[in-house]
Amino acid sequence: MVEGLQVTGTRGAHGVTLEGLKKLLVLLLVVLLLDQLILYTALADGFFLGRWVAPFDPPLFTEQQEDYLHRIRLAIESGEGPGEASLFDPELGWCPPKGLTSGLYEHDWAGCRVGTAPLPPTRAEGAKRIVAIGGSFTLGAEVPGPDSWVARLDEHEGIELANLGVSGYGIDQALLRLRRDGAPLEPDEVWLGLMPSAIERITTQFPPISAHWSSVAAFKPLFLLDEAGVPELVPSPVQSFADYDRLLGDQAALFAALRDSDTWVRRCPAAFEPRGSSWSHWFAATRLALTWLESGGRDPAGFLAAGHPVRELARALLEQLEREAEALGATLRIVVVPARSDLERARADGSRYWEGLVQELVASGVPVLDASDALEAAGALEDDGFWMPGNHYSPSANAVVAEAVGAAWFQAD
Repeated sequence: MVEGLQVTGTRGAHGVTLEGLKKLLVLLLVVLLLDQLILYTALADGFFLGRWVAPFDPPLFTEQQEDYLHRIRLAIESGEGPGEASLFDPELGWCPPKGLTSGLYEHDWAGCRVGTAPLPPTRAEGAKRIVAIGGSFTLGAEVPGPDSWVARLDEHEGIELANLGVSGYGIDQALLRLRRDGAPLEPDEVWLGLMPSAIERITTQFPPISAHWSSVAAFKPLFLLDEAGVPELVPSPVQSFADYDRLLGDQAALFAALRDSDTWVRRCPAAFEPRGSSWSHWFAATRLALTWLESGGRDPAGFLAAGHPVRELARALLEQLEREAEALGATLRIVVVPARSDLERARADGSRYWEGLVQELVASGVPVLDASDALEAAGALEDDGFWMPGNHYSPSANAVVAEAVGAAWFQAD
């Protein structure tokens, strides 16, 4: 050492001093400690600002969904079924059994919702029989049976309308219900009620995964496109109440059952892997980032954009539905039944995000009636009287849809 020379720091090849490195390490340690403090305090119960933080183990996001699991477990313990409220159906996911009456909803011998009267077991001579499939807007949720738009059209002379709509159904389950329950009715026509904002239902096998607020907490089948673009059925992973309890009680089993089929699990697997199985589960920052990442990509307009995989799947399912209707000797017709949010968005954007799909269907020869025009003309956007508390059509809105469909298809015929 040269006398009088003091070393105050060692500078590396890139100009980083030892003192600077120490400060950086201290800063990282402080950040890590703060992260862990947040992890074990603010995120200790799995929630942050009232929202559940990933990993979602299990993926139950509301008290209603948790109550459904609780009722299933009570049913298993008692040796009884969970009752009519579950509507458990291993083939379709959920479906009202034939003959069920529950509150506003009465179902006849064929499983159809009763409007003014049950479907006649034997078709009346010369009558046209129509099977309607779809979700809650086809079923007529929240209104008495006679007030649904399907029932109102059933009043036309020479028409027998079988309402096979089920709340929560997307195109996939509607297709499967036609196969099982609609085909034996030998329809002349098949009507699909298509709600644009419900298109995401075909992407998941457990609705709370795609729509965290979903009132449906049952598992379901779905379709995936094979290499030739043909929809291939993936059955529901739940064939018994015990399966339901097992999948929601064992995250590893749930993840294994859904990782190759459910769009959202495939898109963000760490959000649904068993708690602690991914490094991202061990830090507050990464858990929050994972939650933010998982929450995106759910815009229905994006789903129906040209070239989007969800639109391609939807189009393939509609083509399959048309083929199966034709095989029954029936004509497929589609009624676009927009939700209030669809109408509001269309007004704000100046266009309907589902119009491209509708134009494709019409060009392929499928009759389509978009009830948006009639609802807008009736003032449905401004008048709360057109909507029930759960945002389904009120009797007034159902009447508007029925009148539009009848004028377009019955008078023309």
